Amino acid sequence: MQKPFYEKFVKKPSAASASRTQDKSNRSQPEETRPRRQSKDEESYRKQSPQRANRKGKNLRENRSNTSYSFGKPVFSALTAEAKSILEHFPALLDQVLPLDAKKKQLLPQHIHTLFHELTDERSSRKTHYLNDPVKLSAYTHYYVWWNLVRLTKLLQNLDIRLDDGDYAADFGSGPLTFICALWIAKPELRKKRLTWYCTDISNKALNFGEELFLALCAYTGKSTAKKDAGEEVPWTVKKVCGAFGTALSEKVSLVTEANMFNEIFWNSPLSLDDQAEKTYRTVMHYLKPDGSFLFIEPGIPLAGEFLSLLRTQFLETGSSVYAPCPHRGSCCFPNRNPQAGNAKIPIAIHKWCHFTFETNDSPDNLLRLSESSRLGKERASLSFLFGSLVPFSDRKAADAKQSGGIPVRICSDIIKTDPQTIGRYACSEKGFMLITTPAYKESVLNTAVSGTLLILPEDAADLHQRDKKTHALLAHIR
Repeated sequence: MQKPFYEKFVKKPSAASASRTQDKSNRSQPEETRPRRQSKDEESYRKQSPQRANRKGKNLRENRSNTSYSFGKPVFSALTAEAKSILEHFPALLDQVLPLDAKKKQLLPQHIHTLFHELTDERSSRKTHYLNDPVKLSAYTHYYVWWNLVRLTKLLQNLDIRLDDGDYAADFGSGPLTFICALWIAKPELRKKRLTWYCTDISNKALNFGEELFLALCAYTGKSTAKKDAGEEVPWTVKKVCGAFGTALSEKVSLVTEANMFNEIFWNSPLSLDDQAEKTYRTVMHYLKPDGSFLFIEPGIPLAGEFLSLLRTQFLETGSSVYAPCPHRGSCCFPNRNPQAGNAKIPIAIHKWCHFTFETNDSPDNLLRLSESSRLGKERASLSFLFGSLVPFSDRKAADAKQSGGIPVRICSDIIKTDPQTIGRYACSEKGFMLITTPAYKESVLNTAVSGTLLILPEDAADLHQRDKKTHALLAHIR
């Protein structure tokens, strides 16, 4: 079996660290192929005597009134009732735009599995304009678009995206308008705004299909394409632009977005990641108004996490604001590369990248069944992202961010068993790469918190003079 296409970009560990990272190749696989396995530490924790853990938990809960941490906005939220209903109805919307006969429906799982391998293991033999192929477009929309709508909706529900009547926005690598559809689902408050969207992609066929899909979605949610129809007129205007990232637009925009576009560009670009990040920054600056915003969303793989970390640095160095997922403006704690000698002022995670996962248990049942029949079943999905604005970060915003008087930290890992009575989670913070620990009982915040949870820790929770022996992370303990 061939290795995933981005394997050549993943840093090779030194001999000294090889034993500590022998499962890294598995962790850098796409989640579609990666089986769900508990770590030995997590498995050990789960096998603890329930009576022992609950007895310890009972004693600790008596002191929870002294716990001074609080919660901020997490990366993902559960799907709203309306969003879940729309996503469950998605195959019916597809049938209106791309109806399949019985034979094509029967072959769909096979076509999805074949496309998956083309998008991962066999990328060198795949044509760039693959969405112009009807069979591949059908497989892509029935599997990838559906899953991406779930991912994006769960993320977008928690992002404060502000657009006003008359604003222009641009989505690049639009394909079948996946991001536009997800935003419509996730943000009902934006459906009444009169917006103009430049939807840009190298596949005109995918754009045309996406426009029809978007209008079908609007009709399903009570908006129609014309005043004479039963519903209201759709206030969003879609301007399709057949071209690549960098194609000229006639208007400056208030928002630049992309979802999974750079994952395509990485493979064919002759540029290094550093040069690609610099070029991307310059291009986005050309598109945006002075107070415009940007949102980049990529698969949760090492290469994407590293690229977004570099892009974050480009924006912050020029005074822009990054709102999420970062809880601070300092150096990236998860850059997926070694810090340069002498330049690391705070602890940095070595060869770890920023990405977040969610359980798929609230995803549409039909999507889960289709995934299983395509031999691509999954229990978790992931992504990496960067959301911010060109509006300078002000002292007032800094004060607002610290209004609790604590340290904002974003949880970025699964449960780690540090000793028989303690569990931990790795996190990102202004103090640097951090290992947060808590007693191992069932209702512990670290046991119940999901990936991407934002905690506000008391200032004295982190010990700046102690480091984890294995990772050199700062240590913080909460109850």
